Amino acid sequence: MSQPLPSDTACIRYEETALASLRQRPCHFRCGVYLICVRGRAVVSTGVQEYEFAEQTELIFLTGSLVQVLRASADFEARVLMFPKEVFLKAVLPIDTPYFNYTHEHPCYRHTADERSQGTWREVNLWMDMARMLFSGHGSPFRRQQEYNFLQGLLMWLFNTIQEKLSVGRQYSRQQVLCHRFMQLVREHGTREHQVAFYAGKLCVTPRYLHTVTSRYMNGRSPKQLIDEQLVAEIKVLLGEPDLSVTEIAAQLNFADQSYFTRFFKKNTGLSPRAYRLKAFTG
Repeated sequence: MSQPLPSDTACIRYEETALASLRQRPCHFRCGVYLICVRGRAVVSTGVQEYEFAEQTELIFLTGSLVQVLRASADFEARVLMFPKEVFLKAVLPIDTPYFNYTHEHPCYRHTADERSQGTWREVNLWMDMARMLFSGHGSPFRRQQEYNFLQGLLMWLFNTIQEKLSVGRQYSRQQVLCHRFMQLVREHGTREHQVAFYAGKLCVTPRYLHTVTSRYMNGRSPKQLIDEQLVAEIKVLLGEPDLSVTEIAAQLNFADQSYFTRFFKKNTGLSPRAYRLKAFTG
């Protein structure tokens, strides 16, 4: 049985896993995470978004993300690569920004049946094979340089696959792109920024226009509903940390006080933070 994935890593880490620990509770990864599904299927949540994670699907979160497996088939298996933020920041320097914009907005990609996409899928697995060879065993005196060289090579290779993904994928309208960017910002800033005006300002649109966009493309949900859903998911992660008090969690998530924090969580879940912690994380 594989060990639970840590929320962060000091070195590149490779795992073959059914992500069982992520079925019990969400985890907010502080490192980058690249996952590919090699068998079965699962539904993966990042708090406010859900992705069908079936065979030959990639999920990549370059700067970390909240991740939870909502359900999975009995034969589900994934290959996972985790990489530290400092290695990523060094490796990313020579790579153009548009790739990262695309990846942040579209973290999930499922390979198609055409030969080009199938060839790319085989190459994805070759990169994972290399990661297993380099990073599954004991360290070497060249470990840091190997990590940097490997991650930069992987990122450059991934950059070259973007055009393929664009050519076989659907075309997105300006409103859909705006919606994707909003969701990216919510994943990035949701723990500290709880108001619609912040996100509308970042996107250079009015809160009213943002409401129109999310209502159209996010099943009728308003920007505030989406922000709150992400925030509730983040709270659940922190409630799984036994060393953190409810007061400390409220402060960490930028609530004015514990009382408001408790009212917010109970309104959205039906339970107080302490009741949720007792129900979810004790035997």
